[in-house]
Amino acid sequence: MSQAVRVLDIDDHRFAVEIRDGDLTTHHQVLVPDSLLHDLVIPGIDRDRLVTEAVKYLLERAAALPAEVDLVEVEQADPRFLEELRVRLGGRPVQPEI
Repeated sequence: MSQAVRVLDIDDHRFAVEIRDGDLTTHHQVLVPDSLLHDLVIPGIDRDRLVTEAVKYLLERAAALPAEVDLVEVEQADPRFLEELRVRLGGRPVQPEI
C-alpha cells in the first residue's frame, strides 16, 4: 500500500510529519539542521519538500521511523543519503573535495 506523507513546519529546523499507510497513522518530528542544508548545496531549497523526500527515502529502507529523526544522523549513517536527496530534489551531483 502507498504511504502518504504530510509535513508541517514547527520552526526553521523542526518539522512535524504525519505518515498514513491505510488505516495506520504515525507522527514524527524531523530535525533539519543548517549543516545539512549546506551539505546539499541546493540554493533556495524547499524545506517541506526536502523533509518529504527524506522521509520517503527512509521509508523505502525501513518499515517504520522513530518518533524523532535527525537528518544529520541519517547523513552520517548512510553515505548515499545526501546524493539521493540531491537527485530527488533536482540538484546537481557534487564532486568530492580533494
